[in-house]
Amino acid sequence: MVYHVYMLACYIDGAFSCYYPGQTNDIKSRMQEHYDNVRYHDTNKFTGRFDFVKLIWKKQVATRGDALRVERYLKGLTPPEKRRYMKNK
Repeated sequence: MVYHVYMLACYIDGAFSCYYPGQTNDIKSRMQEHYDNVRYHDTNKFTGRFDFVKLIWKKQVATRGDALRVERYLKGLTPPEKRRYMKNK
């Protein structure tokens, strides 16, 4: 099975706010979940707090463990470090 690590750009009030890293084995349905969180303003979910989210980067990895390790690593980076990582990977 293929897994995906991805990064969303999150916007509020027409301006970029932050990056959201995640991982999944079904990128299409996971993105739909994020878009639905935004659409229905589900503030119990992180992406539901924003006006707009956009998939800006994704990478395939072989195992769920690999996906979790990369996601955890990305969550620990600052926004400039996340940009550099996406640019170089």
